[in-house]
Amino acid sequence: MSAELEGVVNATLRCSFKVWGFGIGPALNGLVRAGHGEYVRDLMSAAAARPPGDPTDHLVPVEALVELGLDGPWAKAFRSAVVDAVRPVPGRPRVHRPDFPPWQRTIWVDCLHTDGPGLALLGEDEAAVELTEEACAALQRDDGLFDHGYDVAAGRGNGVAWGRGQGWALLGLTGVLAHVPDDRLARRLRRLVEALAACERDGRWGTVVDRPDAPVELSTSAYVAHAVGAAVRHGLVDAAYADLADRALAAALAGLKNGALPTSEATPVGTVESYLDRPLGLHPWGQGPLLLALLDRRQA
Repeated sequence: MSAELEGVVNATLRCSFKVWGFGIGPALNGLVRAGHGEYVRDLMSAAAARPPGDPTDHLVPVEALVELGLDGPWAKAFRSAVVDAVRPVPGRPRVHRPDFPPWQRTIWVDCLHTDGPGLALLGEDEAAVELTEEACAALQRDDGLFDHGYDVAAGRGNGVAWGRGQGWALLGLTGVLAHVPDDRLARRLRRLVEALAACERDGRWGTVVDRPDAPVELSTSAYVAHAVGAAVRHGLVDAAYADLADRALAAALAGLKNGALPTSEATPVGTVESYLDRPLGLHPWGQGPLLLALLDRRQA
């Protein structure tokens, strides 16, 4: 293991993991792949006492659990939380948290990284494609970028192309398409990668990617490095985008501090101004994609 990779692994082990929480899946999967499966297994066992039907079951880190060979009721709970989620407005997308003010009628781009890929890993190919297309139809804009959130009651997105949100969309689309071919989703992925390439700042992106004045959000670089690299390997996007993924990885590595990628804190759906001053810290949703990008290249 290179010193660079070892530093990222050690920093990831210092993260605070909320089980289940947004963004922990890539970090846990990376730790399993890096040889820390027992650590992740212990985290998973701590979740075993969760009550059935917990509203965050859709965030179960399916990939890490599959990598560990763990079987159990989590798979049924995950599927039910995703496929059987309620529709507050008939004909509009399912929401995961109708119990959670003030977002009872909101869908998040964040959920793309768990829902479709998790279902695909469990062999639920048709559901994986259908749910991903439903969310993308609401969240992806005409310019190819994704809104952070969509209000199913109002029938509109929040109009903010959040940097890390583009990473969640990349993971969702590549995670499904790596298992299930689908022309609609493949076109959506290509449009997103093209739009991100147009907003690039030498391997970096702003925390709102189409705002030139937005501060840099290095977690976006980590997602591009991992997910666009994977999309190239699977033949889902033009091979020329390998250079984009490489520039993104170089930018992320240049920003490391003792193996930690400075990453903005958890970010709720809001107005564009609320995205521009988020404090930075060590978070699994920054470490995970960077760790996976490094592991991908080690195995290439």
